[in-house]
Amino acid sequence: MASAIMDKASLRRELLHRRRQIAPEQKAASDRAITQRVLQSEAYRRSRTVFVYCSTPEEIDTHAIIADALRCGKRVCLPKCLPGHAMQPCAITSERDLTEERFGIPEPGAHCAAVAPEEIDLCLVPALACDRTGARLGYGGGFYDRFLPQTPARRMALCAQARLLERVPAEPHDVRCGCIVTEQEVVLIDEG
Repeated sequence: MASAIMDKASLRRELLHRRRQIAPEQKAASDRAITQRVLQSEAYRRSRTVFVYCSTPEEIDTHAIIADALRCGKRVCLPKCLPGHAMQPCAITSERDLTEERFGIPEPGAHCAAVAPEEIDLCLVPALACDRTGARLGYGGGFYDRFLPQTPARRMALCAQARLLERVPAEPHDVRCGCIVTEQEVVLIDEG
């Protein structure tokens, strides 16, 4: 187990370094392609309540997905970070509802209503890297590994193709995703 943690830490450092080297126009094109694949997916089209992260400039951009979901009348919820590395989904009606910031990431304001995890149909999950078994390397906080078991929602990881690896080190508590969306393909691990 200790070697898996060490492997994760060194892999995370290497991938963060590589991600910073990507040209902005290349990243923007990749993000647009991933967005289109998400919006065209059956899981997204059928979803009524979507849990999505508010992307930082380095992550796969989710702002167009959030805008489309709101425009389509879907209930859109984003994570509000709580003590103990927990997340509470809170509904927004506009990106203007993102008024608070934790870890440098905009969050739903205090006026945004909490959403029960069991009401979510689709979770869009950030990923620094993934593999074809659905294992995902996040940023090390464990927020999603704590949250995802609370919801029956389909788990869709957004990941650049260059970071879809042969193997991602995983521990027993790491939660896998049933679908990975890259700019080149949609990898379905299960039909859940």
